[in-house]
Amino acid sequence: MVLPGLPVNADTWAPVVAALGRARAADLPGLGMSAGGRDDWPSWLTALVTETGARHLVGHSIGAAAAVEAAAAHPETVDRLTLVAPFFLQPRSAPAARLPARWYLTRVSPRALAERLTGDPAHATALESSVADLRRGAAATAARLLAAAASPRWRADLRAELARYPGDVHVVVGSRDPLGPEGRALLDTLPRATVTVIPGAGHHPQLTHPEEVAHAVGGWNASPGAPAVQPFRTFSPSGRSARFRG
Repeated sequence: MVLPGLPVNADTWAPVVAALGRARAADLPGLGMSAGGRDDWPSWLTALVTETGARHLVGHSIGAAAAVEAAAAHPETVDRLTLVAPFFLQPRSAPAARLPARWYLTRVSPRALAERLTGDPAHATALESSVADLRRGAAATAARLLAAAASPRWRADLRAELARYPGDVHVVVGSRDPLGPEGRALLDTLPRATVTVIPGAGHHPQLTHPEEVAHAVGGWNASPGAPAVQPFRTFSPSGRSARFRG
């Protein structure tokens, strides 16, 4: 189960999800086309890991924070974590922390966002639905979460939760968006942690290096024989209505 980061949506993970074959991607509450907000994370994540059978969580950036919180609350349910560009293990000057606020996110074009996130406007098409979601209202939640990502307290809390997690941990970062000293020190203490560095990648490797990300995630995924499922945009637990995109 892939939990995307900011300020993009689950559509940006479509190539990775397709390559994995046994994966789904879901926008966090208040992001993409998912309703709700940050306060809904605890109940939403509980339903995610208990109702869908998702035992391997792949979290990108802010999604990595959600994955760690879910695993901390339900260590008996979440077998493994893959954390892609986890901001709380990276320097505070990481790209996710430097993004501008709501006014920018409601006005940015796909081309401008592609240049800001990857340095290459060629990724604009992959960001069209993300920009549409931001203009529809996701920008408010995205801006609040971007501000929260700079909080020393939240970053420290996430590192502490990760330190207590008993399962397997796989961290994937780009060579242009490396781990920070605190992140490296923490991972050195975890006996079941591994790190993959993707050469030339930045904070959004799912856009620039989807094949390498799929290889890193899929090569580590010890779930042979699991039934194939189709990717989806929005998870809505406990019978609430959901809006899907194929």
